[in-house]
Parts: sequence; structure tokens; C-alpha cells
Amino acid sequence: MCELCERAVERFTVHHLVPRARGGNHGPTALLCPTCHRQVHAMFSVTTLAEELYSVGLLRTNPRVADFLRWMRKQRGTRFQVRRAKERG
Repeated sequence: MCELCERAVERFTVHHLVPRARGGNHGPTALLCPTCHRQVHAMFSVTTLAEELYSVGLLRTNPRVADFLRWMRKQRGTRFQVRRAKERG
């Protein structure tokens, strides 16, 4: 089960809660479905992820992520196209 959208999926990706580019190579990780993982990185810069959204709980309570999760939970498929936000936070 994806730790972010809580959907049952066949494969997961490892999301470094503190991005590797910010020293998170050996830090905590979360197992995310590929769609959630791509969406998180499309919405937010590495700096924002490292400084503000460094836990699954913080990601879930972010308004932009919460909107995405509400939409995601309604979807029946498992593959979705992700678009990079015009302004990444």
C-alpha cells in the first residue's frame, strides 16, 4: 500500500523524505506508488521537500497534496500522467 495515497499497488518507489540532494541518502524513506512519487517531485522543489515536507504526515496535510490525494483516491486506474506545477513550492 502506498504510504501517501493508501492505494494498493503492485510496485513502489522509495521516496527519500529528506531528498538525497540535501543529504538524505541514509535518512528516513517512504514507499510511494510511482504516481504519488512523481507528483510530489512535480509539485515541490528539493528545498521545500527538505525544509517543510520531510514526513508523510507533513506531505498529507499540505493543501496541494491533500487536493491531489482526494482526486487520486477516486481514480480506478494505476497509471496517471503527472504535470510539473508552474510554480513549484
